[in-house]
Amino acid sequence: MKIKFCGAARTVTGSCYLVDTGEVRFLVDCGAFQGYDVEGKNKEPFPFDPASIDYVFLTHAHYDHCGRLPKLVKEGFHGRIISTQPTRDLSKIVLLDSAKLQREEYERFQVKAKNASNITDAVITANSPMYSETDVDATLEFFEIYPYGNSVKLKDGMEFRMRDAGHILGSSMMEFWVKTEAGRSRKLVFSGDIGQPGARIIKDPDYVRDADYVICESTYGNRLHKSKDETVLELLSILKQAQEDGGNILIPSFAIERTQEILYEMNLFIENKLLEGLEVYLDSPMASRATEVFKMYPNFYDEDARRLLEKGDDPFEFPGFKITESSDESKRLINKHGVVIIAGSGMCTGGRILHHLKNNIENPKTHIVIVGYQVEGTLGRQLVENEPTVRIFGKEYELNAKVHTLGGFSAHADQRDLRYWLRGFGHSPKQVFLTHGDKEISIGFSTNIKAELKLDVQVPEMDEEFELK
Repeated sequence: MKIKFCGAARTVTGSCYLVDTGEVRFLVDCGAFQGYDVEGKNKEPFPFDPASIDYVFLTHAHYDHCGRLPKLVKEGFHGRIISTQPTRDLSKIVLLDSAKLQREEYERFQVKAKNASNITDAVITANSPMYSETDVDATLEFFEIYPYGNSVKLKDGMEFRMRDAGHILGSSMMEFWVKTEAGRSRKLVFSGDIGQPGARIIKDPDYVRDADYVICESTYGNRLHKSKDETVLELLSILKQAQEDGGNILIPSFAIERTQEILYEMNLFIENKLLEGLEVYLDSPMASRATEVFKMYPNFYDEDARRLLEKGDDPFEFPGFKITESSDESKRLINKHGVVIIAGSGMCTGGRILHHLKNNIENPKTHIVIVGYQVEGTLGRQLVENEPTVRIFGKEYELNAKVHTLGGFSAHADQRDLRYWLRGFGHSPKQVFLTHGDKEISIGFSTNIKAELKLDVQVPEMDEEFELK
């Protein structure tokens, strides 16, 4: 049995792992690479034949985990994509949005190419979309839905089970039992992205007690998050200060989970009269659609969120909350002052947040609130690092706005949580592979795990393959 690390190896994005049992070939995730320095990898050929893959097990609907599924289908995959129902529904939103953005970007490039004499047909072809909305529709036909906790037997002695990863709605850890050629069963566990315990909306992550091989994320393997309560109070303080300043509050936010969690907290602030007279605009059609999906699956919520619903309180609605759907409505926000604007993308790599940053970033009364991980090479990372000037739409802008980083909203486990999760296996794993982390973080965390848990830990290189004996 072999495993090949085709993404998220010594980097955070592009999750894709190929397991070949000798009888079955399956992927765990098929995500896109994000960040200006690696996005070109998305159009490169897969390091395997898509037609040879029997299954894709999708841990969750973030773009860096599902973003290349339509490319996989387009290039010959005809197996089954296995996930939870919320993951399937949220993946549809993410992938259709991606296809739309790719199409619009290509149309703009074609206009530019017509007016330039030095752009060849080969360059135009190289800039064509990775996939279309039609390809997304075709991909959705391959999904098969399963609940958490049920052990399901597949062909050739293979069995799987999904467990709640507590990361976003419907996110999963994957357990696999595979028969070897010698007739023995070997167990593989993929953590997916592990959430923080104590999240406001979704349940805490499950713990798995035994495995022969563990593939674990390491996004925050080098840090401890602030407590969630401390982070919520910090957000409240920022909102109050911005109200006094009269400046706008810009929140670049991921459409799935982070936006809903921010709305959940603002709902509590306003209904408990901790804030008054605050206008909040959700300027992200994708986030609006994702919020509707969240409302469909209250059985995935934790007890606190369910109690709000039972009292008749919609946790994603409150006085002063408005949704802007059209681009014209979004453009009119330029005339607003002292308002909150939540818009994508979460790493400021595209979307409506760029227009709001362009219009507000040089104003010292503006507050920019970063509520999620920012990959190296993104505009969001430049904001976190307080670069004196940043480039937006090809023009340089001075960063005069106040930038706040609220790490406690992270949907990822921190170093302590990851250690605790891995400790649950005891000494059973023959090997642990750390993925989904920047190179230095993954290597540093591996040293920590080796010393504390006495486990054999590997930090794979991109496209490195291991024999699982």
